[in-house]
Amino acid sequence: MSRRRLLALVPLALVLLAGCGHAPMPEKAVEQKASEELAKQIGLAPVVDCPEDLVSRSGATMSCTLSDPNGSEQKYSMTVRVVSLENGVAKLKFAIDDESG
Repeated sequence: MSRRRLLALVPLALVLLAGCGHAPMPEKAVEQKASEELAKQIGLAPVVDCPEDLVSRSGATMSCTLSDPNGSEQKYSMTVRVVSLENGVAKLKFAIDDESG
């Protein structure tokens, strides 16, 4: 996956993720949503690795790592942000950070 292709994704789509009240959003659910949204944008679903569950609070952020599912060693940092939380549904924004790892 080329850096140019990934950087074209900044800023990514806003995504809705259902949660239960203010319980944290499970790490695996956030990873799956991020991968699905990137696949819609670039036609390739990257491997997304987040370190933990995401706090269900407007403005909360978490840094995750993206890697190429085709085996490239290149990794990219992505920030996940909770834009809003209403009636147990979180609106998330995924953005590729400027620097690759």
